[in-house]
Amino acid sequence: MSQSTAVTPRAVCLGLCGVLLETAWLAWLERIRDRGRSTTASLFFTAICLLLVLVGVNALVRRFAPRRALTQPELLVVYGMLTIAAALGAVDFLATLLSLLGHGAYFATADNGWTRFTPFLPTWLTVTDTVALKPYYEGGSTLFTPTHLAAWGPPLAAWGGFVLVLLYVMTCVNTLVREPWMHAERLGFPIIQLPLALTDERGTLFQSRWFWGGLALVAAWDVLCGISFVDPRFPAFGMNGFDVGQWFPNPPWSAIGYQSGKALPVGIYPFVIGLGYLLPTDLLFSCWVFFLVTRVEQVGVNALGFQADTAARWPYLEAQSFGAYAAVCAAALWGARRHLRWVWEQLDVPGGYRRALVGILLGSVFLVAFAVRAGMPPVVAVAFFVVYGVIAFAITRMRVELGAPAHDLHFIGPSQTLYYLLGSEALGPQALTSLTVFYWFNRAYRSHPMPSLIETEVGVRMAGGSPRGLVAALLLAALVGGASYCAQILEASYHLGAAAKIRAWGSLGSGNEAYSRLASWLSLAVPPDRREVGGVVVGFTVAAGLSLLRQRVVGFPLHALGYALAGGFSMMWSWLSLFLAWAIKLTVLRYGGLRLWRSAVPFFFGVIVGDFLVGGLWSLVGIALDIPVYTHWNG
Repeated sequence: MSQSTAVTPRAVCLGLCGVLLETAWLAWLERIRDRGRSTTASLFFTAICLLLVLVGVNALVRRFAPRRALTQPELLVVYGMLTIAAALGAVDFLATLLSLLGHGAYFATADNGWTRFTPFLPTWLTVTDTVALKPYYEGGSTLFTPTHLAAWGPPLAAWGGFVLVLLYVMTCVNTLVREPWMHAERLGFPIIQLPLALTDERGTLFQSRWFWGGLALVAAWDVLCGISFVDPRFPAFGMNGFDVGQWFPNPPWSAIGYQSGKALPVGIYPFVIGLGYLLPTDLLFSCWVFFLVTRVEQVGVNALGFQADTAARWPYLEAQSFGAYAAVCAAALWGARRHLRWVWEQLDVPGGYRRALVGILLGSVFLVAFAVRAGMPPVVAVAFFVVYGVIAFAITRMRVELGAPAHDLHFIGPSQTLYYLLGSEALGPQALTSLTVFYWFNRAYRSHPMPSLIETEVGVRMAGGSPRGLVAALLLAALVGGASYCAQILEASYHLGAAAKIRAWGSLGSGNEAYSRLASWLSLAVPPDRREVGGVVVGFTVAAGLSLLRQRVVGFPLHALGYALAGGFSMMWSWLSLFLAWAIKLTVLRYGGLRLWRSAVPFFFGVIVGDFLVGGLWSLVGIALDIPVYTHWNG
């Protein structure tokens, strides 16, 4: 069967236009006005909304000029470019980078202890010109002056090159595992299923009454929620982030909330229910059950008095999650071992696999050399990217196998892991500073780009398109989208003031968080933390044990991925919605079987689309009028 051309000039041009619109939307939505979140879930609502607009226009073109209409593979190329641009222009990626670039130099004083590390900041990767930084934080100026451009241009260009190489290495790794995941293991790639259905040239989804019913129901719900949020006289609708923690004011029950605070938010998010309906019931069950287990852990250790030790992080939920992620990575590599051995044996054959292996090798050398140039010792730099690679690979496996609605893994990336493993004295101030400079893409992993890269390629292949030129198109989208996003935020910051009128937490919060932590690291000679390492070991062991039990015990209800996801910040917001999805799906399967479950899939696609469309419209209203509005997702 011949493959149609997917990466065409018109698809790339439309994709770039969409990228410019989307990055402006994201910059004002998440970073400047803080009116909601798109990039903290696996499926970005900004990308889906823009795709829907393009699908609607394309339907009109197909009706009146069929030969000029975009094909499904072309539409998926545009969607892939939108997702990569969103993954970079995210609160966990470039937004954090911009917060860190000038923060350390500008706010350093002898009182806060930051002057200890400012001599170690790499000047080619940070902004140290306080004259250029003053109007950035105070406002009343513009980015487009020679002084300001000279201050920000070189470090952003250096980081831009770093990101492009990092993305290319990710595509090479995806190339090695794509075939066994698609054909041998037949993984479902759940996140790409909705874009595939929306872009189907037959329009099957839009002909379904189930789809329109789900869309209308949730759209009406979100409209009512939005009206009641803006006008308190209107009856309250929805339950979006209600704080259950207020019911538990006293210890040990006050520890039931998130580790960095006491709140325990609960919410019903329709799109999470829609995504959850597509997940296996055992994963859904595991997510909410293990989340409740983490709450029991929190309360239990507080009752035993461990929380009184402020230097500890009992019960080390992040470390347990990291250990579980490592187990997921190990299991995925073990499952693909025969294919990878065959790939190694084909090194003398020109083609995609050899090119991918060479790309991984050369790209990894560049990334390590970049980190060494930034101040990391070579061994630390290698260990840094090994840990990062484990996390990236595990997240990708989670997404393509089971379609986790969110994945974050806060505060336990390579920087923290190496600090806990080696201790501050062994690393030294130069290494600790360089690890902090790389903190911006390792604070959390909610918008990680690696799964989006493989999902786009698989989607194009499923639609019968040729992926030739796709990597170049996605990297171009990353370059244009990243530049557009940074320009939007920097110009707004110079105009409004990053510390004056921009209200989003990330404007200053990420910088304060990273550099305050660094100052505390440098203030004391801390040995390796065996308890933290023990948490990683426990997480790995439990996840590996769950995987073995699933292989040996038919119908075993607990899933290792549910355990890995349960300790994350995003699960705090989504567990109740996943519980409802589990209950709904279990009821449908029990009383209607697979036939009814398949028939209802369009309904839940409509639930997702309705939530995204109305939620997206509310976000635009909030940005345009500069008012607080209802947000359909807080994770």
